[in-house]
Amino acid sequence: MKFLKDNTVLDIQEAKSKHAKDLLAFLEQIKSESNFLVLKDTGVDKTVEEQEEYLDELRNKTTSKLFLGKVSDNIVASGGIYHREESIEGNVILDINVLNSYLGLETEEHILNHVINYARITSEIRSIDILTTKDNKDIISVYERTGFKKIDAEESDITKDIDKEALVFRLTIK
Repeated sequence: MKFLKDNTVLDIQEAKSKHAKDLLAFLEQIKSESNFLVLKDTGVDKTVEEQEEYLDELRNKTTSKLFLGKVSDNIVASGGIYHREESIEGNVILDINVLNSYLGLETEEHILNHVINYARITSEIRSIDILTTKDNKDIISVYERTGFKKIDAEESDITKDIDKEALVFRLTIK
């Protein structure tokens, strides 16, 4: 449980199959609010049944997890790490999504720190990559304060089929 700047309580928990329907609605809202598309790994184009199966699969993995940030039992944020087969060993990609109405309340910092703390307790995760654009100065400063360093996009598989203007940041865990 974390307190946001407006004194509301943010509860962060691992996504479960029972969250599938609400998660899909949240992801649709994120897509409508942002021109920065969420990673396909999050399941944005799945049916409720497919999303339930996907969330069950994630619960059995170490290097791929999805965490939800809820306020008053409504999903307002998500933070997921995903290891792809073509990724370098021990590297995961981080995807954070926050509803516009919860940006600037430290929601993104709480989700980010939760995912990083999870990564630190695993023995498999060695680094985390995240994608952003130069226009996202506020979140870039959060990444940098947390220890992320800008890397050459060619060093990461995160940029496949992504705009060349994108920036990639990496946090070394181990």
